[in-house]
Amino acid sequence: MFLALDVGNSAVKGAIFDGAEPARVFSVSVDAVEGGDEPPAAAWTTALRPHLRDAAIDHVGMAAVVPATADAVTAALETCTTAPVTRIRPTMPLPFGLDYETPDTLGTDRLAAAAAGWVRFGDAPARSVVVVDAGTAVTCEVVHREGVYRGGTIAAGPGLTRGALRVGTAQLPDVPLTLPDDPIGHSTQTALQSGIMWGLVDGVRGMTRRLGAALPDAPVVVLTGGWAGLLADHLERVDHHRPHLVLDGVRLLAEASAA
Repeated sequence: MFLALDVGNSAVKGAIFDGAEPARVFSVSVDAVEGGDEPPAAAWTTALRPHLRDAAIDHVGMAAVVPATADAVTAALETCTTAPVTRIRPTMPLPFGLDYETPDTLGTDRLAAAAAGWVRFGDAPARSVVVVDAGTAVTCEVVHREGVYRGGTIAAGPGLTRGALRVGTAQLPDVPLTLPDDPIGHSTQTALQSGIMWGLVDGVRGMTRRLGAALPDAPVVVLTGGWAGLLADHLERVDHHRPHLVLDGVRLLAEASAA
């Protein structure tokens, strides 16, 4: 079995694959694990062990945007499994060409999302792909129909936007991140909710249109990430909603590298 991990800012997400489909999916809060007195590697061992129960892991792939957490998770895996760990990197074999000016700063979660989007939906027949990963950040990845990763966009997700408003203003309250039915906020709370959540929907709608206009064909639009379900319900043009696309991309890239 293959273990794919996505080490992010707020959570470590994982999937155990038996073939091409995930047999088990899990998510562990970074704050919950690293907020105590236990050393990080030991804390992650305790947190991950229940999710790996009874799984004969023979290979681990990892995309990581937080190096310290990734190192602690890697150390924890050494106590949970003997399987080798492959870190996703832009220098490994990719299913597309890389046209990005700073590949050393390209987030490996972005790379994995783009790779899975292209392999699953763009490669045969050739068609451009735009992958939207809506989570802590909202990223768009663009793969040209000629099989070239062109780059994309990075913006704040709803949680970051809410935090910035709370910290940067004197009197605005914290609010639940729910989408109000009426876009006109009739209280400070609903005004904030409308601005944050409808701002997410309209921002992704506008960005996918803008990116599509920069491509030679109408791209396949793929949604993933924690806010993808909400977006799928409110965007007019979504071709695929794949909640575990990044983890699938980690598996594809790590297995290709091993081969």
